[in-house]
Amino acid sequence: MSDNSIRYEKRDDGIAIVTLDRPEKLNALTGPLLQTLSDVVDEIEADPDVRVFLLRGSPRPDGRPCFSAGVDVSAFATGEGVGEEDGFNLTNKIDDLLKPSICVIDGICTTGGGEIALACDFRLVARTAQISDWHLKKLGTGLGAWGASTRWARECGVTNAKQMLLTGRVIDGDEAFRIGFASAVYDSADLEAGALEMATQIAGMNPDGIKLVLAHLDRIDDMSRDQALRWAKLSADWLDVKVGESELKGKILGS
Repeated sequence: MSDNSIRYEKRDDGIAIVTLDRPEKLNALTGPLLQTLSDVVDEIEADPDVRVFLLRGSPRPDGRPCFSAGVDVSAFATGEGVGEEDGFNLTNKIDDLLKPSICVIDGICTTGGGEIALACDFRLVARTAQISDWHLKKLGTGLGAWGASTRWARECGVTNAKQMLLTGRVIDGDEAFRIGFASAVYDSADLEAGALEMATQIAGMNPDGIKLVLAHLDRIDDMSRDQALRWAKLSADWLDVKVGESELKGKILGS
């Protein structure tokens, strides 16, 4: 990896753990960090032994939890700022990946950090999480260059997306679960164990079946009912002949 602000652990049980590791900067995002994270996602995609991965943040130096404070503005002065296309391409890569991603969130998760979290298949949060989107508050536009407004609306509904983006409100884990941002909420001490339990359940499933389910469900909102039913039936048939991942993705996305 080209940058030491990402830690990557590949376990023997099919689970990989990816950690944003800039604790002194609240895991704020830089260009090199995003490039390394993109490389790690490519590695996960290509590795048949990895079936699911967790994405989390290192705690602060004083031990308080943290996911990410978003883009590190100070990095632009050193030539390591985040390019607009960097984040856009990364979030789409995570979103399109046919291996499940579980974002594990405690402490601060805001703006660019939230955009990465929204690109994951699942978000598991602690009750002490502090989740927000400050694109409009800080930058004057609430759309988000990496797809924030689109993913907030798709995951949480338009009304909840409006409230998050237009007010800059900070929500805790229970509220994140209520509005649909989080799949589950835990006490902080139980969050890691809960995430590993979910990952273990997923890792025990047929990986070819998982690819089919993800490819189908990720596009179902863009299909009519009849299209979705037709592709579900075809996908079940493809599982029997072990269609390769690249061919599968092309068929589904080309529907």
